[in-house]
Amino acid sequence: MDILKDLRQAPMSRLQIRAVAVATALMMIDGIDIAVAAYAAPALSRTWNLDPVTLGFLLSSGLVGMAAGSLFLTPFSDRIGRRRLTLLALVLTGAGMLLSALAADVVQLMAFRVLAGLGIGGMIANNNVFVSEYSSDKRRGSIFGIYTAGFPIGATLGGLIASPLIPQFGWRSVFVAGAAASLVMLAVAWRFLPESLDYLLSRRPNHALTRVNAIMAKMGRPLLAELPSQEQQAKGRIGELFTGRMATRTVLLWAGYGLMIAAYYFATTWTPKLMATASGDDSLGVTMGLVINTGGIAGAVLFAVLAIFLDSRHLLLGGLLASAGIYLTFGLVFHQTSIAILIGMVLGVLTSVNVCGFYATTPSLFPAALRGTGIGWMIGIGRLVSIVSPIFVGYLLAGGWPAEAIFMLFGAPLVVSALAMVAVWKMSGQDSTTSQPALAEVR
Repeated sequence: MDILKDLRQAPMSRLQIRAVAVATALMMIDGIDIAVAAYAAPALSRTWNLDPVTLGFLLSSGLVGMAAGSLFLTPFSDRIGRRRLTLLALVLTGAGMLLSALAADVVQLMAFRVLAGLGIGGMIANNNVFVSEYSSDKRRGSIFGIYTAGFPIGATLGGLIASPLIPQFGWRSVFVAGAAASLVMLAVAWRFLPESLDYLLSRRPNHALTRVNAIMAKMGRPLLAELPSQEQQAKGRIGELFTGRMATRTVLLWAGYGLMIAAYYFATTWTPKLMATASGDDSLGVTMGLVINTGGIAGAVLFAVLAIFLDSRHLLLGGLLASAGIYLTFGLVFHQTSIAILIGMVLGVLTSVNVCGFYATTPSLFPAALRGTGIGWMIGIGRLVSIVSPIFVGYLLAGGWPAEAIFMLFGAPLVVSALAMVAVWKMSGQDSTTSQPALAEVR
């Protein structure tokens, strides 16, 4: 599809910039949802007198929904379109948020948190594909750095929202605020989010030529007299990820992303608790949590800047190897508080760089007709790992592992992740010295 190649080699139009901006705002919804649930937990626990185990299941219910959304909802974007999937996901998210505010007991609240997570999981994985498709080749890495920053920024906004609302109006108020944010973004997406040109040109739904030309006109590009010819396309089914050479690449990609995200969720969920326990100072744990989140925002911005000059794959590979070293270093200085806080900041930066790198480099590994399915399952597997990783650490601690040894342990998966991604790029015929990856074929 030379038309797509030409568009991606040209400067980004106002429509492309606006589409990416809307997707970035949608990314904030993910961060807001995670944050408001966490901030509501103490008040909710007191109101309903929840024990720690029940509260843990409640907090995990949203992650279960997100995993299901990535695995089973996002693939529908290859059939109904990226825009429609985003709108559907926003409806599910808003409904789940609103129903959460009305929940009568913890079982209902768990179910509604799964519903909200289903929408968020489907939306975020889908928007990763959408942002890649509307980014120019020259600016894709920088755009994904900005886009990924939406999550920690949203988490910060969630805290700012929860802080005044909960003391005055109770824990239900934060879910009402989340539902309102979803409703606002539904209106914004309905008005400003275009359909993906990759989807229209590969799947060719009804009136595809008319819809393509409407987008081309808004981008200031020449209109098409007819749709360009195309080779046989994938059908967007999960089984196609395991066809021929793509099967090995799919397994390697899942391993690479899953191992990276395991280390990420260990750092973000357990580090504050481990620091507080080791020092006997709860405030130190809070400080470490803020430091890691701040580092996450800084890491996304850093990736955006560096991607102007460096290949996104080089940044991902360097980030994975550097963060492996940082986990090892953190274990060595764990009991030296001032140094540990500094290392924690670097850890937050590098974990964010890794997430940005995966988001920026993986969509192009799949043909357009299979892209939603491929990325949806990659992120869905990561969401499942996000549930298992903190539990695994809990068992290690119960088994007598010291915290510093666990930090050192989590450096190893990052090295394996880096090796897996090198293998993926080699198998895709994408030498790491090239500036942009080519689209993978289904063989």
